[in-house]
Amino acid sequence: MSINLADDAIHALNRAAAAAARERRDTIAPGHILAGIISQRDPDLLRVLEQLGLDAQALPESMRNLPETYEGHLPFTPASHDVLAAAVGFAAEPEGAATTSGHLLLAVVQAGDPESRAALESWGLDEAALERALGSEPSGVGVEE
Repeated sequence: MSINLADDAIHALNRAAAAAARERRDTIAPGHILAGIISQRDPDLLRVLEQLGLDAQALPESMRNLPETYEGHLPFTPASHDVLAAAVGFAAEPEGAATTSGHLLLAVVQAGDPESRAALESWGLDEAALERALGSEPSGVGVEE
């Protein structure tokens, strides 16, 4: 099975590794993926979040300000593998569509990871509204034109 990651998703996962390394963790958890998505500041994704009344500046600094790259390799936790599999699944239609940061965010939201859930709830996330917004256009969120 081949995975087609859009550039924004690759950058988000690189930042996720940087988040894990900053915390001196030896694996990447779903919370790190969430931080990588948010800190990337993808304009299309930020637009969707703003339409939902979510301000990325309201999240903790540790989620908003990460280095762009990490020079090492960190494995994913089983929960993070589940997030990646779900994101790839969301991108499966149309066939061959790239997995974007929008797909990753939708997968993190639905994964129910306690750390990510707490951050998203404190942010005031309306999960159903996000799912509707991203479900209707995740393939367009974060895809470079």
